[in-house]
Amino acid sequence: MSVWERYPKKQREEYIHFLKVYGGLSNLFRQKQGDMIPYLDSKFQETIFARVFQAQNVDIGNTPHDILSVFGDLRVGIGLKTWMHSKPSYQKVMQLKSYKSEIDAALRTDNLLHIATTISMIKNDRMQSDYYRLGLTNGNNIYHYVTRDYGKFVIQECSYPLVDLDNLCGFEKTSTSFSWSDGLKKYKYTYGDSQIFQYFGMNEPETEVVEEFKVDIIDDPFEFLVDSYKNVNFVKEEVNALYNEVFLPLYSYRTKEVEEKSGLNAWNAAPKSKGSKTLRPVREIYVPIPKEFHKKCPDFFTENIFTFEEQQKADVALGKEKQDLRFNIVLPNGKEIPGLISQSGMKGFQSGSRTEKDENGVYFGQGALGEWLLVEVLGLKERTLVTRKWLEKKGTDSIRLWHKDGDKSKIYIDFAPIGSFEEFMTGENPYEIGEDD
Repeated sequence: MSVWERYPKKQREEYIHFLKVYGGLSNLFRQKQGDMIPYLDSKFQETIFARVFQAQNVDIGNTPHDILSVFGDLRVGIGLKTWMHSKPSYQKVMQLKSYKSEIDAALRTDNLLHIATTISMIKNDRMQSDYYRLGLTNGNNIYHYVTRDYGKFVIQECSYPLVDLDNLCGFEKTSTSFSWSDGLKKYKYTYGDSQIFQYFGMNEPETEVVEEFKVDIIDDPFEFLVDSYKNVNFVKEEVNALYNEVFLPLYSYRTKEVEEKSGLNAWNAAPKSKGSKTLRPVREIYVPIPKEFHKKCPDFFTENIFTFEEQQKADVALGKEKQDLRFNIVLPNGKEIPGLISQSGMKGFQSGSRTEKDENGVYFGQGALGEWLLVEVLGLKERTLVTRKWLEKKGTDSIRLWHKDGDKSKIYIDFAPIGSFEEFMTGENPYEIGEDD
C-alpha cells in the first residue's frame, strides 16, 4: 500500500481540488503567454498538504523531511517537491554548504569510491539526525511530488531511503559535478552550490504514479479574483489562536556563544558536591532563557512568570517547600518527558522530575532532554564542548516552543533555523523570512 492510499479518500479529493484551483490561477504568474503548463508553488503545496491531511509541518530549514504523517504506530517522513514536466530529471534534494570543506578534501583525491562514500555518509547522517528528531525508521520515508505537464498535474510517490554504502557504483567526475549510484537511486553533487541532486522518473525503482488529473487554466485570473473578492463576507467572529509559539536560543543571549560550563555545556560544570571528583552526567543540559525573553513573553510558561517567581521566594522565606513550574515536554518523535523552569531568574528550561521514572525505572533528570537534543539529533560526541559554530554547522542555533491555547501543561519542542531567536526578539517570524531550501 502506498502512503497516498493510507489517507482517506475525502482528504485526497480535497487535496486534488486545492491543486486544481491553484493551478487554474497559473496566468497570475506568467509574464507572457506560453504553453499551458499549470504552476504550483512549493510552499503552497507544503501548507495544503499539512492542512488537508492533518499532518505536521516539520520543515525547519534545509532538513530532509517537510511533513510528518502518523498512522497509528506508523510514522512516515515525507519530502515534498514539484517541478515542470514528468520526464526523468535530476532534482535538488539536499544542501551541504556546511560540509563543503570535508567534501572538497575528498574531491581533491582520485579515489572515486572515497568521494562517493564521503558525500553519501554526510547525506545519511543528515537523514538519520531527522530520524531521531521525528522518531522515524529507515524505510518509512517517501518523496511525494507533483510534476506539471501540459494541462495536467501528475502526483508520484517514491521511496526515500538511506544511501546503501555497501553498493556504491556508477562513478562519474566532471569539472562541475560528481555522480554516483547505490544500485537503487542515482545521485549527483554539484561543486558550485554544494547540493545533492537525485534522479526522478516514472520508471525508476520504487516509484509509483498515484494520481493524474486535468487542470483548467483560467484565461483572466485577475478578473476572477476581483469578482470573487466582491462576494467575500469579511464579517466574522474573532477566532483565538490555536497555539502560542516562541523561540529560545541554544547559546547565551548576552555573549552570543555557548558558555563552557552552563547551558548545553552544563555537564562540564564543577561537580555538584563540594570536593567531589565525580563528573556531571554527560547529557546534563538546560536551555538558557534570557531575562529579555521573560519580559517579552511573561505569560508563556505560566500566568506572569515574575509573579510566580516572587511566590517561590515567599514560600522559601516562610519555610515552605518551593513549588516548581512544571510541565511535560513533547518531543517531535512523539515521546513526552517531564520538564520544568529552573534556577534563579527562571533562566533554565530543562527536563527532570522527582516523582516520574523512565522506562529503566530511573527518575527523569536533566539528561532526558540532553539525550534527545544533543546526542540523538545533533550527534554530539561524549564530553565534547558545544560551540555556536558547531550548532550552526548542524543548521540550528535556536529551538521553537509552542503550546495549545489555554493548555500550558504540555510544551512542544523542535529545532529552529539559525537566527530564529534573534528574529523572534525583533518581532519577525523566522518561518516567513527563512531561505527556501
